[in-house]
Amino acid sequence: MKIQSRSSEKFHSLSILMLGISSSLWAVSARQYFMPLVWLAVLCILVIIYDPREFSRFLKRFAQLGSALVIISLIQILFRRDGEIIVSLNGVPLIYSEGAREAILLWIRFMILFVLAKVFAQISLFHFLLFMNKIGLSLRLSLLFQTALKLIPFIFHEAQKAMWFLRFRGIDLRSLSIRDKFSAIRKLLYAILIRGVHYASYSALALETRGFGVQYKIKIRQKYPLASGDYALIVFVFLLNIYGLIRTF
Repeated sequence: MKIQSRSSEKFHSLSILMLGISSSLWAVSARQYFMPLVWLAVLCILVIIYDPREFSRFLKRFAQLGSALVIISLIQILFRRDGEIIVSLNGVPLIYSEGAREAILLWIRFMILFVLAKVFAQISLFHFLLFMNKIGLSLRLSLLFQTALKLIPFIFHEAQKAMWFLRFRGIDLRSLSIRDKFSAIRKLLYAILIRGVHYASYSALALETRGFGVQYKIKIRQKYPLASGDYALIVFVFLLNIYGLIRTF
């Protein structure tokens, strides 16, 4: 097995995993803006640390999801009828405080998940496999996690190619009606899903031809220690969680 160095990676898989679990839990459970925004800022800083030049391109990719998020946000704003009335027209209430809050939290949650996927993408597949091997997971389960992580950027690139294909054909989704836009997106998602299934089947075939699955568990001898930056990140995540709990309760 080819030995890879950690010199190209700034953080250990364990510290990134703890960061991902904490930020995901706060994104899902928080009912106020402060802690999700703090975790979003931490993740954005981490992306900048990995590659400052990539961050601007990363924001442009997220902007491509804006139309779908706007539709979901409008559903939250128009149909959530709890809380105080913020906007009304001729005495008819249009926007309630709970609907606006849920719409804003929805954007923050999607941004956290999107940035988190970018952070996890910085970990090499070998080091992630090595980390799961060190904590005692079976080879099959480890490869399942790896395939799932590899499938996320694959699906994104396939969606990007599909959008480029529509532009080359002279089709602009923004100029379509809501019904036609929904129909076009549904057809694109179906094609992308088929491509994802083919990718997973080819990956499974490639692993089988290399002999994976013959042994249920193997032990990789290479060391994978935590660095000083990893300890600092783990302590920071722990303290931020404690602060969030004290602030919340």
